[in-house]
Amino acid sequence: MAERTPAPHDPAKDAAPSTIQLINVLVAREGETVSSKWGIHPQLKRDLTPQEWQEVTDHMNRVTHIVGAKFAEQLSHDTGGGRPEGTA
Repeated sequence: MAERTPAPHDPAKDAAPSTIQLINVLVAREGETVSSKWGIHPQLKRDLTPQEWQEVTDHMNRVTHIVGAKFAEQLSHDTGGGRPEGTA
C-alpha cells in the first residue's frame, strides 16, 4: 500500500515579503521627449480615503514633475548621448 508523505512545512512561504513596491516613478526618454509618470499599488489605492488619494496624487504629481525636469536637465548636459548617471 502506498502512502503519501506531506511536503515539509516551509515557514518562509507563510511570511510576508520583506519588500513591497507601493509607489513607483518612471521617467522615460524617446528622442528629445522626456516623460514621467507614477503608479501606486492597487491595494494601497483602494485603502486610501478620497481625501488621502487626492493628497497622494497632488504630491506625486509634484514629484514626477521635479524628477522629470531633473532628468531632462541632466540629458541636456550629456554630450555623448549615453545614459545619465543617477543614484538609483
